[in-house]
Amino acid sequence: MPSVSLRLTDDQVSWLDAQTRQFRNRSDVVRDLIDSQMGNLDRPITLGTASTEGEKPLPSNTLITKESLISNNTLTGGSKGETEKDAYAKKTLGDELIPDDLLDCDQLLREFWSVKKGVRSERVFHRVINKLREWTPAVRRSALEAAANAGWPDIYEPRQPGGRQQQQGTDWDALEQSLPKF
Repeated sequence: MPSVSLRLTDDQVSWLDAQTRQFRNRSDVVRDLIDSQMGNLDRPITLGTASTEGEKPLPSNTLITKESLISNNTLTGGSKGETEKDAYAKKTLGDELIPDDLLDCDQLLREFWSVKKGVRSERVFHRVINKLREWTPAVRRSALEAAANAGWPDIYEPRQPGGRQQQQGTDWDALEQSLPKF
């Protein structure tokens, strides 16, 4: 997890210390504050003044949305080539992305997509969908549950019970009797 260093006034530190208790340290309080305020970015906000440090200062009446902040990681607007494909890059899948023939496992598919490691793109999504379409509903559920629980970057067909052949044990007595005696 990345770490952040903060400079606080004495009053801010006093307030922060007053919010802590057993098993809830300063960093927990700061994370809770950030999480509680992230929801406020769902509605457009207006910048008060333009920054002098950025390459392109924005006019003071520019609206910023949560999507533009997240997609570009800056306040200078959308990134080059931003298209509909960005819907696949998000951790949450919209209802329009779930195919009708896979509605039986849509919750598991959403859970897998939100916790999967690796790249999230339209190409990866369609590869996963095509794999799921080849399997029965029971195999789909099993594969999605295993992949979501492990955070795998892809889904894999579950192994069949007893899928690996057991190696037959060596009969050492028979082998010893078959060897010539000296």
